[in-house]
Amino acid sequence: MFPQVGRIVNDAEGRFLDALYRGVTDSEQFQHALNLLQGIFECRSAVLVMVDAQHPRANFVSSSGVVHEHLQLYLEKYASIDPAPGRFLSLPAGTAVTTNQLFTPEQRAADRFYNEYFVPVGLVESIGGPLYSEQGNFALVAIMRGADRCAFDDNDIAHLERLMPHIARALQLRRTFFRIDSRNVGLQATLDRLRPGLALLSGDGSTEFVNAALRGMAQRGDGFALGRNDQILAANVDARRRLDALLTDVATGGGGGVVAVPRGGVHDYVVLVAPSPSSSAQTEWERRGRSGAIVIVHDPEENDGDTSAMLEQGLRLTKGAARLTAALAAQHDLKSFAEAEGITIHTARFHLRSALARTGAKTQAELVRIAVRLLRDFALADPVPGAERKPAMLTFEKYHPAGK
Repeated sequence: MFPQVGRIVNDAEGRFLDALYRGVTDSEQFQHALNLLQGIFECRSAVLVMVDAQHPRANFVSSSGVVHEHLQLYLEKYASIDPAPGRFLSLPAGTAVTTNQLFTPEQRAADRFYNEYFVPVGLVESIGGPLYSEQGNFALVAIMRGADRCAFDDNDIAHLERLMPHIARALQLRRTFFRIDSRNVGLQATLDRLRPGLALLSGDGSTEFVNAALRGMAQRGDGFALGRNDQILAANVDARRRLDALLTDVATGGGGGVVAVPRGGVHDYVVLVAPSPSSSAQTEWERRGRSGAIVIVHDPEENDGDTSAMLEQGLRLTKGAARLTAALAAQHDLKSFAEAEGITIHTARFHLRSALARTGAKTQAELVRIAVRLLRDFALADPVPGAERKPAMLTFEKYHPAGK
């Protein structure tokens, strides 16, 4: 149901308001509402403009009819000289006026916008006004008629003013929704860049989100699958039973735990099941219900990519020292590094001394801790752009070939 602002006098307004409030989250319905508004006034076009100074990405111009057909021309050549918007915005919010009231016949006859754009596309008069204006945020509505319709009168002004509070409220709701939706999209994009698989489950056990890494594991089919509605399924029966037990434990207030899930590779997946935090928006009653869960899947065989490039730039190491540090962080030693690189053990020790000096670490163990912390914190980062790469160097597969 829409808010009871003003009075609905006919079915056409009812359909318009229904589409308008559905348009808060559905752009197609919002466009439909604008088409209906144009029809209510038996006009040739309608326009809604919203500007959000804090969130410019939320700015938009929505149009119907002939203005929509010639919108690109308007934006490119005539928007800057259109005199009506500025005059509309000088009025109190919720007030409507016609351009025949704002401009004399002599002013219209001499106006470039009116003669070069407005009249040639088939329009002769507008009715409109500001919906709201606050802290750099504003919105306005305008409806345009052609010569086939009689001039706007006081009844048309009163009619539009009755609808304007609804339009203003829908736009403000749409602006709020846009901010929330943009934040959610950004958070989901961040979770999709994580290397571990991750899923969020609601209190009833349904899956709310699965990131790209976990979907990739399921597509490989070597330990995990995603069932109907993205239900997380372990291929191994015993592992599935233990995973389900942890999920049940979390749902009933427990702390969850860790389970190993066998797969086709050398190393099992390591799965953490933990309670998801309560939302600040939840009521006390809702917090007493079943708890949601976070499922994190670690793949020990995941290729870490060119970690040496990140260490080189992040710790200001030489290329050789960075490659050695990456190898040590991957639990290799000086001897295996020297053999893989085709260098002497003395050169490997030189790289180690260089890495210790540049990081300030006192021991090899301390150097590894510094590197591991940096790589852990940047685990969601893409490979360093433009970094020099050497094929099959310092990757997990080089030291632990598949199947061996």
